[in-house]
Amino acid sequence: MTRPRIVDPGATLALSRRTTRRHFLLHPDEARQMEQVYWYCLAYAAKLHGVMVHAACLMSTHSHEVITDIRGEYPKFLQTLHRNLALCTKAFRGWPEEVFNKESSGAHVLLTPEAIVESIAYLIANPVEAGAVRYAKDWPGAHTLPGHVGTRVIRVKRPKHYFDPENAKWPEELELRLEMPVALELDYGAELARERIAERVRDKRHQAWNKARRSGLSFIGPRRVLKLPHTKRAMSYEPFGSLNPQFAAAGNRFAATEAVKRLRAFRAQYARALAAWTAGDRTACFPPGTWWMRVCHGARCGPAP
Repeated sequence: MTRPRIVDPGATLALSRRTTRRHFLLHPDEARQMEQVYWYCLAYAAKLHGVMVHAACLMSTHSHEVITDIRGEYPKFLQTLHRNLALCTKAFRGWPEEVFNKESSGAHVLLTPEAIVESIAYLIANPVEAGAVRYAKDWPGAHTLPGHVGTRVIRVKRPKHYFDPENAKWPEELELRLEMPVALELDYGAELARERIAERVRDKRHQAWNKARRSGLSFIGPRRVLKLPHTKRAMSYEPFGSLNPQFAAAGNRFAATEAVKRLRAFRAQYARALAAWTAGDRTACFPPGTWWMRVCHGARCGPAP
């Protein structure tokens, strides 16, 4: 069972989800159909659940998004996004089994503007750090560049697979704006924020180049990337049982300490309320930020006593 999580309206989060057994099911193709599928599913879920998207990247084995959860319902956003993306991918690939692995989606709150910059830069530089291309702009799949944050508008047609054109639920065309995070606009201004992101992307790119030089490996390149089959699996070493972080503070010890204190207090009050609830007390009060018990069981939420 997943541990209780805090879901706050207005929180900025970094999200990710991996494919089953690290298959290349989300791999880009020359016709850019997989990219179309991803942008459509992301635009639909963002519009449905009131989510502001800042940056997104679709790698062969996983997806990355940085979003602001305006309404405080990012779990529903993830459910909609991953369900539609999985079903459309199955139809497009002719894949008979599950698309995503059974682990929980990666989702951690970005507590500071520096953490937001770092997370967006990591997302942008991911194709380079994975050894796929030398420059992020060369990645042939769905990606974001520093200049896109706060400026890019993606208009995407409905994919031919899975989405029924006779069903009014699926619009023929959707629009997705990559918005500038409010925290960055307030702290830096839009132009300086893009410069800070671009600076961190350059740092990560040079680190990836140095790592490739030391190991004697070369970058695959966009042309060879497109020739890889979707049945291929990533074989690079990955630590087993690594933790799924709840938040990131980019070195801000005060913000991290306060977040840990709040999380511990939240879990303690949640445990007491859950014990009372399971004992039959339907007046038990869960802490603010409670998601599952509030949405699925109608439990009361309020401030700590």
